[in-house]
Amino acid sequence: MRIDVIRFTQNGYLTSKKLKELLHGEYECNLFCASEKVNGENVLKIDKSIYEWSEERFKDKTPIVFVSAMGIAVRAIAPSVKNKLEDIPVIVIDEKGEYVIPVLSGHVGGANEIAKNIADAINAKAVITTATDINNAFAIDMFAKKNNLWIKNKDGIAKVSSKILNKETINIYIEPGHFKESKIPEGVNVVTDKNLQIDVYVSEDVKEKNDTEEKLTLVPKNLVLGIGCKKSKSFEEISSFVEEKLKEERLNINQFFAIASIDVKKDEEGLIAFAKANNLMFITYSKDELAEVEGDFDSSEFVMENVGVDNVCERAALKAAGDGGVLILKKQKDEGKTLAIAKREWSVVFDE
Repeated sequence: MRIDVIRFTQNGYLTSKKLKELLHGEYECNLFCASEKVNGENVLKIDKSIYEWSEERFKDKTPIVFVSAMGIAVRAIAPSVKNKLEDIPVIVIDEKGEYVIPVLSGHVGGANEIAKNIADAINAKAVITTATDINNAFAIDMFAKKNNLWIKNKDGIAKVSSKILNKETINIYIEPGHFKESKIPEGVNVVTDKNLQIDVYVSEDVKEKNDTEEKLTLVPKNLVLGIGCKKSKSFEEISSFVEEKLKEERLNINQFFAIASIDVKKDEEGLIAFAKANNLMFITYSKDELAEVEGDFDSSEFVMENVGVDNVCERAALKAAGDGGVLILKKQKDEGKTLAIAKREWSVVFDE
């Protein structure tokens, strides 16, 4: 994982340098300086305001570590902060490297975990303020993150967490057949009866008409987009095509975990940008790997002549879905672009 580390003083440089050296292999740390004089090796001088620099990291989804006072960090990121499901991890370390404080996106973004790893590496103290962490209580947003679930309505997180912290029991409905046996945390009751009072609803059926908007709804990211395209198709062309098809199928991009294609497309800027913009993995396979995928596919002699396999989008989607995966949308075509959708098996588990 890449982390951008920024400091403002020479003392801050010593701490950031130590951070880069000790985290080597675990995190890729890029060192930045916001002062006029840049001292030290491999330090990049920012040529814009700290607000613009921070905004770029938010757009790129790159975690930030400020080696500075808390106030500097808060003011720098303030214009870019949106909500807990979109914000990047932001961490503050004092100049002496004694305290490591996650400021933003502690659970979903992983700032708490990063802070603890940094603290362990530089022999500092991680200052965690998240209520569920300091009370050693079940955290529903961490449960969602670990199980790769889309939090459909983030406002429900606070309601569920409040009940947990008040020592009340929450009922979690998990779609039958998708709960992996594990030790259920204190204060949590797993149910399969929709008629009970449900606090958290876990299901892939987002089309179902049910009274879940008042509840916290978690949806598995169990879909993959298989995409084939002619060279140099733009981000806008790909996005428009995907959006149109998802709307027709009543699906949401947040239900997807990846896009998949053939390896000759691994450097396609439009595909790379689309994956990055939607926080999706971009997986590619060789023609031989795709040819090994079994199934009844919409074959094309043109595709075979150009890339060495008769179908890219359907084969790539199924390959990424893994054992037990199934196609739920066959090949769709639009002016040099094709897509298909596959679904992988899923289950949820509590910490064991």
